[in-house]
Amino acid sequence: MKKNWFYLFMLMAITVMPLTSCDKEDEPTPNEENLHDPTSDADQTPVTGFDALEWLQSNLAVIDENGNVARRIYGTPLDASQPSVLSVPVDNLEGAQTTFLNWIAPGKEATEVEGGYDYNLTDADGNAQGSVSFRAVTNEDNVIARMTVAAGTDLKQVSEVNFINNDVWPENAKVQRYYSGRTYKIKAEDYTWNFIRTPKTRSMPIGGQWGSSGYDITVRVDAPKRDLEFMCIQGNGNGQEAILVWLCPDEDDVYKYNLRETTRHPEVKLYVEQDVYKKLPSVVEAQKVLNFYNANNETWNGFLKEMDYRGYKWSATTGFWNDATCNAEFILNSYNASTKKIKCLDLDDPVGKICDVASDSYNDYRYMHIRVFPPATN
Repeated sequence: MKKNWFYLFMLMAITVMPLTSCDKEDEPTPNEENLHDPTSDADQTPVTGFDALEWLQSNLAVIDENGNVARRIYGTPLDASQPSVLSVPVDNLEGAQTTFLNWIAPGKEATEVEGGYDYNLTDADGNAQGSVSFRAVTNEDNVIARMTVAAGTDLKQVSEVNFINNDVWPENAKVQRYYSGRTYKIKAEDYTWNFIRTPKTRSMPIGGQWGSSGYDITVRVDAPKRDLEFMCIQGNGNGQEAILVWLCPDEDDVYKYNLRETTRHPEVKLYVEQDVYKKLPSVVEAQKVLNFYNANNETWNGFLKEMDYRGYKWSATTGFWNDATCNAEFILNSYNASTKKIKCLDLDDPVGKICDVASDSYNDYRYMHIRVFPPATN
């Protein structure tokens, strides 16, 4: 099977060959055994334990390295003077309760109490990280229920979530109706490789270098936002969330994550230091897609084929083009600095999974954008 990284490496080698014949690097060239084979999961470890605080955070908002909101996932701050107080439209108390319980991490439980639930947040090893509570509200107009964050709980940019009656939801905050099987234009980052030849310097340029006697080749990731065509795989009628996805094309000239941190493979720095991963789907969003994929595999494949016919090259198959990588593994918004692990959504098989992957291997992954919207309010 063709390896994308291998061809990328060969392209770079050919580009600088005239300049490097007498200036070889000491770093060994990776061989075929180092390269990730998309048909093998030998380098992946399925995730079995989840961090409840991280899971709840990822349901509500992605936070950047400065502690600011990089992207909201669920909830709207209706009062500009209280940006950490979020509101969610629901039809009734049952809908509010269902939404809250959907924020519980796999393997974790909320304790039912009079009027609602208490949820103690623990990490993957069971260590306490604070708590939140959910209670029905009967003495306030238009507020059906509320989630309150306990003091000392490090849930960033969220202090409480109010579940608001749909009938009084502000007109300017209406959630539009999305229909399954239709496509919608949404602005999102479109990553591509850029090979830039610069005069050789004594210091390493941002993004790393491949040294030569006269020039460096800098691998840089540009991520302009533009209108991308998302497929709605689940509509938000009948009280459901809408789930929309965009997949990076399965071909050679798109952004791939080769996460070995060396002078030749600086992409892990791009992934972490330039905050690239914050723009990618959270594990929570990936789990929603995974649940749909595992329950509706034929429908998922039908959506991909529809986008293939439109020329977007979403399927990991040679059935539609000759340069397919057969890679249906997508990197996620997750990086553990202590373990050097990242996470991926593996959809190579009829039953998908979320896996941990070591960031110091020659892995070749695609990426995906996912957008989740609450039930429609109109």
